Amino acid sequence: MASLINVREAPSLSKASELPFCPVIDLQNELLNTSALRFGTESYMPQNFLLPVHETVLKRITRTFFENGFWDALAEARNESTRQEAPWIGKTFNYVAELLGIYSKLKLRLFPHTQALSDQRIAQYVETRDWLDSCIRCIAWHCHVLKLAVAGGDDVVRIYNKNSHDGPSLVIKRSIHAQITCMSWRPLCASELVIGCRAGLCFWIIDSNFHLTRPSTPNLTLQHPSKLPITSMQWNKNGSLLATASIGDSSILIWQPEMGIVQPLKHLGPPGSLLKWSPSNEYLFAGTVGRIFWVWHCDPTWTSERWKCNGGTVQTATWSPCGRFLLFVTTAEPILYSLQFIQQHLHQCDNEVMAIADLSACPLNGNNQTLIGGNAQQLVWDPHGQFLVVTFKATNYIAVFRTAINKFDMHLSTAFYLAGETQTEHPSYVCFKPLHKDNDRSMLTIAWSSGRIQYYAFN
Repeated sequence: MASLINVREAPSLSKASELPFCPVIDLQNELLNTSALRFGTESYMPQNFLLPVHETVLKRITRTFFENGFWDALAEARNESTRQEAPWIGKTFNYVAELLGIYSKLKLRLFPHTQALSDQRIAQYVETRDWLDSCIRCIAWHCHVLKLAVAGGDDVVRIYNKNSHDGPSLVIKRSIHAQITCMSWRPLCASELVIGCRAGLCFWIIDSNFHLTRPSTPNLTLQHPSKLPITSMQWNKNGSLLATASIGDSSILIWQPEMGIVQPLKHLGPPGSLLKWSPSNEYLFAGTVGRIFWVWHCDPTWTSERWKCNGGTVQTATWSPCGRFLLFVTTAEPILYSLQFIQQHLHQCDNEVMAIADLSACPLNGNNQTLIGGNAQQLVWDPHGQFLVVTFKATNYIAVFRTAINKFDMHLSTAFYLAGETQTEHPSYVCFKPLHKDNDRSMLTIAWSSGRIQYYAFN
C-alpha cells in the first residue's frame, strides 16, 4: 500500500513564461476593491433619503410575506412592535411558531437529513476547502478552448481567456448567484456555462460579443423542484444530460435543459452530496450525506448498485480517464480506496473495493512541525492517467502520486509534493485543464487560499 512517508519535494514549478497562454489571476486585490467600493457607496444609497411611511400591522406582515417569504413574515408578526400594536396577533403567531417548532423537532427525529440547509451545512459537503471563507469557491476550464471561469468568495464569476493579461475579460455579478457551489462548461458547446448555487442552475451563453450585450439575467434558470440549493453537478460526455444533487433531497436529478425535462433517480437513503460521471459515460457515481453511496448504470433503465462506507461519508472521488477505476476517500479515515469496473468475463463485471494508499499525516523532510497528509479534501486525476493529486483538510501541502493503468489493474506510487508560497497558504480547489490535443501536457490548476491561481505542467 502506498503512503506519504519520505515523499520528496516537487520539481521546480512551471513559470509563467513556460505557460504563455495561461492568464495570471490573483483575486485578493479584486475582492478587497469590491468590498471597499461597496462600503464607500453604501451611505449614498437612495433609500436613505426616503421618508418613512406608517403601515398597519396586517399590511406590514402582508408586505413582508410577499417580499421575503413566510418565515420573515412570521418573525414580523411576533416582534415587539407587533405585540404592542396588536397583542392578539402577536399571541396567535406565537402559538403558530410553537406548533411549527414541535413539528420540526418530530420531523428531524424521524428524518434527520431534512434539517435546514445552512451555509455551514453546505460547506461540509462541497469539495472546496473552507468554502465559506475562501477567496475562490470554484474554478472550471472550458472543455475545448482556453477559457477559465473563476467563482470568487463574493459569488462573482470572472471569465479569463488567453488574452486576459490585465484582469478578467468578463465579470458576471448577479444576486441570483448566491452561494455558488459548482460550475461546469457544457461539453461539445462553444459558450455555455452552468452555475450551481442556492437558487438552482443558472445557464449563461458566453460568446465573444457577450460584453456588448450584457444581459441582466441568465439565459436560462432551472430551479430544484423542492427549491433546494444545488450542491453538485456533472454533465455527461456529450453534454446531453446534466446530473445534479442536493443535500436536501435523496433523489438525483437528470436534466434535459432544452426540453425542460427532469428525471429523478429515486432511492431509499440519505440525500445526495457528490456526483462524478465516468469519462466512458457508462456510470454515474453518487455520494450521499450518510455512509451509503451509489453507482448508477447509465442505461435507459438507470439501474444502480448500493455500497456502504466503513464510516463517515464519501468526501471526494475521481474516475480514471479510461473509466474503469474509481478512487474515493471518506471523512472517517485517511485511506484511499479503489473500486474497479472491469469486465473480465462475458456478462460479468468484477467490482471490489480495495484500500490502495495510506494518507495518514507524517512529518515532511524530517521536520515534526511540518506535516503532509491526513483526511483528504479533494482528488483529481490527470487526463493522461499518469498522476493523481490529493489535497487535505488540515495540512497545507499537495500530494502527487504516479499511476500506471493496465487492462485489469492499476498501480499507485508516491511521486512528490507541491507547496504554496508560504507555510500558511493552502489549496482551496484544484482541477486539471482538459486536453485540447492528444500531445498536450497535463496541467494542474491550483486555487490557493490567498486568492492566487497557479499552474503546474506535468512532464
